[in-house]
Amino acid sequence: MAESLSFLSNEPVNGNYDEEIEVAIRSIQEAAAIGISEVVDATKTDPELQAVKQAIMDQNWSSDKVKPYSAFKNEISHANDLVMRGSKLVIPVALRERMLILAHEGHPGQTCMKRRLRDRCWWPNMDSEAVKICDSCEGCRLVQIPDPPQPMQRRPLPEKPWVDIAIDFLGPLPTGEYILVVVDYFSRHVDLEIMRTITAGETIKRLTTLFNLWGVPRTITLDNAKQFANGEVERQNRSLLKRLKIADALYGYWKAEMQQYLEMYNNSPHSTTGKAPNELLQNRRLRSKFPDFQDLETSVGSSEYADKDATHKLQGKEREDARRRAKPSDVSVGDTVLMRNLHPTDKLSTNFLREKFIVEQRQDSKVKVKSTETGRTYDRNVSHLKKVSDPSEKNEQPLELVPKEATCAQRRSERVRKPPSRFI
Repeated sequence: MAESLSFLSNEPVNGNYDEEIEVAIRSIQEAAAIGISEVVDATKTDPELQAVKQAIMDQNWSSDKVKPYSAFKNEISHANDLVMRGSKLVIPVALRERMLILAHEGHPGQTCMKRRLRDRCWWPNMDSEAVKICDSCEGCRLVQIPDPPQPMQRRPLPEKPWVDIAIDFLGPLPTGEYILVVVDYFSRHVDLEIMRTITAGETIKRLTTLFNLWGVPRTITLDNAKQFANGEVERQNRSLLKRLKIADALYGYWKAEMQQYLEMYNNSPHSTTGKAPNELLQNRRLRSKFPDFQDLETSVGSSEYADKDATHKLQGKEREDARRRAKPSDVSVGDTVLMRNLHPTDKLSTNFLREKFIVEQRQDSKVKVKSTETGRTYDRNVSHLKKVSDPSEKNEQPLELVPKEATCAQRRSERVRKPPSRFI
C-alpha cells in the first residue's frame, strides 16, 4: 500500500500544486491501511507493550503499565516483535486512533464497528473507544435515530369538573373547516366548535363562549405549535374522525353526524370513570332517547329541594295572582270563543278578531279551537280566548237597541216608573 501511494509526495506537480490538493492528499494518507511492518515498528517503540512483553517473560503483572492486560495474561503472548492476544494483534498506542478511524470507514454503527475491530485486533478498552468514535462522528449524529421518548407521566385526576381542560384542532376537513375539540379531564366531557379560521383571536372567541357556559378553567393543556398536541384530546380526535368518515362516505354530510356523536359520547358511560361525561360535569343524569326509570312520576325525588321549591313557587304565585287579579278561565270544550288579535295593525285595531271559534280540546292552559267560518284549527293559550256569552243559557232576552232617531224623552217615557217604597 505504501508503494502504491509513493506518488503522493509534497513535491509540486508541474508547478500547479495548491493547498486544496495537499489537504486531499493528506486525508488519503491518513486513511491508508496499516501494514504489519508498521505495527512491528510501533510495538518496538511502545513502552506499554514492551512492559507487557517483559511481564510475559517474568510472569510478573504487578506493574501499573500492565494492569489493564493482567486479566488476560493467560491469553497474551509475543512473537516476532509483536504482542498477541490469541490470534489477534495487540495494537500499539500510537496506531490505535488510526485503527479506530479505519474501522469507522463507511460509517458503521457501534455494533458493526466493534465487530470489525474484534475480528483482527485488540487492546484494553477498545470497545468503549469505538463507541466514542461513533458518538463523536458528525455524519453519524445527523442520521441517528432520535432518543426514545420520556417515560409517561400520568396526570392526576382533578378534584372537580372543568378545572383542567385540553384543546386541539381537527382538520382541515373537505369543506376547509376545522373542529376545535375541548375535553374536560375530570368528566371527559367533549365540546366541539366548527371554525373556518384557526387564528388566536377566533380561538379565544370560541373558548370564551364555552367559559361563559361552564366557567373559567384553572389550566388549559395544549402545545406551543400551531396545532396543539395532547394525548387525551388526540384520542377524541381519532374517535370523532372515524364517525366523520362514515358520515361523509354514506351521506356526504359530516356536520350532522358530529352532533350525533357529541350527544352519544357525552351521554354514554365512560370506560374509565363508569359515568357519562354529562353526568359528571353537571352532577345530574341528562334525559336521552332511552327510557329511564327516573322519568316515572312515582319515582322518589329529593323531598327537601322539592318542598323548598314548592313553597317558594306558591308564595310567588299568590302574590302575582293577587297583583294581576287573576282567576281561572271557564272556557271549556264546546264553547264559542273569540280569539285575541295577536297582530294589531294600528291603534284602531280591536283586541279580539270578529271571527268565532269552537273549543275542541282543552288541557290545562292549552286550548285547540276551530274556526266556524274556514274550519281551520289553532292551538292557543286560554288567556288568548274570550268566551262568547249565550243569552239562552241565562233565560235572558236579548237587548233591543233603541233606534237612533228616538229622543231622550221617548226613552224616558218607555220606562216603568215605580214610586219610592216610603210612599207605598
